[in-house]
Amino acid sequence: MKNLSYIAGEITKGKNLAENLLKYSNGMSSMYNGLGFIKMSMNYYTVLDIARDLKDDSGLLQMIDKVNELVEKYIVDDKSDDYAAFEELNSFREQIIEIMEVITAYVDRLRIYEHVLNRVEYRFTEDKLDYDYYNTYMTNDIMHYILSDKDNVVINGKISEMVGQLPVRMLKDRFYEHIRDAFTLYHGAGKGSIDDFFYTLSTSAMLSSEAGFDSFPDVYDIYKTLAAADYKNIDKDEFVRLKGALDIATEKMTDYADVYVLLAQVVNDALTVVLTRANTLDRIEEIQIAKNVIERTRQGYISGDRFEDISEEFSVFEGKQERILQVVSSGDYAVEYCLGNFTDELENQGLLSAYNSLSKTLKLQSGSDFVKLDNPVFDDIPDDSYADNTAEKLIIELDESFKNMDVMVKRAVMAAVLSSLPVFFNNTEEIQGYINNSLMQCNDEAEQKAVVELVKMMISDN
Repeated sequence: MKNLSYIAGEITKGKNLAENLLKYSNGMSSMYNGLGFIKMSMNYYTVLDIARDLKDDSGLLQMIDKVNELVEKYIVDDKSDDYAAFEELNSFREQIIEIMEVITAYVDRLRIYEHVLNRVEYRFTEDKLDYDYYNTYMTNDIMHYILSDKDNVVINGKISEMVGQLPVRMLKDRFYEHIRDAFTLYHGAGKGSIDDFFYTLSTSAMLSSEAGFDSFPDVYDIYKTLAAADYKNIDKDEFVRLKGALDIATEKMTDYADVYVLLAQVVNDALTVVLTRANTLDRIEEIQIAKNVIERTRQGYISGDRFEDISEEFSVFEGKQERILQVVSSGDYAVEYCLGNFTDELENQGLLSAYNSLSKTLKLQSGSDFVKLDNPVFDDIPDDSYADNTAEKLIIELDESFKNMDVMVKRAVMAAVLSSLPVFFNNTEEIQGYINNSLMQCNDEAEQKAVVELVKMMISDN
């Protein structure tokens, strides 16, 4: 196992390719095959354990039944055709991704209305605003919170988090300039990266399509109610009704997200097994244990028997994932290097398919559960105008959506977009200036109270 890193280094030097390309392919495939089986047995057990409590959700149960069918067809029976297995598993994965995009759009919209209702709530409380704190000390507390860590990544995360909660009293033109500036950072980036950034911002701003929303009818009704509410003139009874509905919808969509992430991980692991098994060396003991766990879990779920005792088998896998990942991560760079530089050699040795399979496997095990497998690793780099035009497209869509939008909802959308942008401050003075301006330009006492409580909560959780 330790030799994989060395072999990868030798390959990049062009040394002994006739032997090293095969060794590397077999070694990496074996490692990932074992990893796929171990992870799948644990994720599959977890998702079926959850599914036993989903008796009233026919749509999700159909997805569970489908994954059970595919597991039996292509994992338990490992003599199946690998091409057919990949095609059907990948098609099912695309279906999961489509559903997850709907869930993500829902979650982003619900966060907007949570932002609004958090500020409406303080119209109906007897709490007094601490003016001295709000006007004098709050900015210092926020700055101390942001700068209390030396890690720039953490600092930027705190800035984004805070920008998402501070009052937004920004002119639209200034808001749009921040968006334009953010897209200039993508000059020289791949087309896929620019498109992904646009997608992130558009879902945060409730611009994404509502296609598929009716797949979750109970939540759809709540969403339509929240979208139609008059937040300017809302009374306490209406607030309580909307807040209760929002809590229900948020809990439902969070639960759905958790289950569909697990389903995606199961399918990713199954695809990993299918993609690598033709090029593995001898099967290790842990793989057979994992297969037994998978089959016993499937049979227990289908028969309705309890299968908690199966989890005891997982002790065998303790530390295995970490060790495998350490080995493969030290040499996985050579997969794309070979595909980019040694195509002829791979074809001559009949290894091109194996390396293409490894390329997909790396994506499946990258930690990004919904990554597109057909996206090239080395993306096309468009002219800078592509990023600029994408920014303008987003701005046009935002401007149109703002026309008939409740002012509190519009501010919540702006806060969500601003918090999703790369940090746009150049120094601590600009950060402090932004905080002061946000606080001082807000004259809505209910929102002032809400921001005080939200900021205190964020700081205390640090």
